[in-house]
Amino acid sequence: MKNRFVAVFFAFFGGIVGLHKMYLRGWNAGSGRLVFFFLAIFLRWPMVLGILAVIAILEGILLATMEPETFDKKYNSGETSTSSRHQERAERRASRRSSRRAPRPAAMFSGAGKFIKSGMKKFRNYDLKGALADFLQAEQRDPRSATVHFNLACTYSMLEDAAKGFHHLSLAFDNGFRDEEKVRTHDSLAYLRIQPEFPEFVASGYRPVTSPKALDSGDTGGNLLEELRRLGELREKGALSAEEFDERKRNLFG
Repeated sequence: MKNRFVAVFFAFFGGIVGLHKMYLRGWNAGSGRLVFFFLAIFLRWPMVLGILAVIAILEGILLATMEPETFDKKYNSGETSTSSRHQERAERRASRRSSRRAPRPAAMFSGAGKFIKSGMKKFRNYDLKGALADFLQAEQRDPRSATVHFNLACTYSMLEDAAKGFHHLSLAFDNGFRDEEKVRTHDSLAYLRIQPEFPEFVASGYRPVTSPKALDSGDTGGNLLEELRRLGELREKGALSAEEFDERKRNLFG
């Protein structure tokens, strides 16, 4: 932040060599005045020195009579805006930190981490059943872990079990998972993305259409009214067209 009184002092007692210009605008702004000063001394031009002195005094008077608000707007606006931007970024970082969930002691000491690590290793080696067993062990120890549920969703997708894949992907979002781009691009979720209910799943806020238990048992009759209600909500939100709504309804009634 530039001080007006310091600038006035430099103008009266060093303005002939451009000290106030250097203070207010930087070395480039005052270098021209400095060059003229030494050139006038070298060529013995006393008139030029006098002109430079008069200009410096006039500029000092102008600075001394300038309103503080005008001075700040002219010479401190850049520093103020930069400081404001830094402060805004710091506030955003603090807000993000405060919004994060606090570590859960049960999750930290539950032993889920070793099963996640083991499951990931088996998953990368295409030992899907072994990876599934490890991830299910991790879920028992930490049922609120978004990482565990996302890994389960990927594993069930690779095993082509869409119902359970959607179920655990929904639980991942319920427990803090927010990387929607990863859902759209992750190779392991390709099977879920090609399912006809995937657009509806996304439009409904990553909520599964039917529970995995109902699909496993083959009994969806108890969910018929719930599915009709959900389809009606999606149509009202614009997620389904009238034709898609009618088609889904026909499918529900066989």
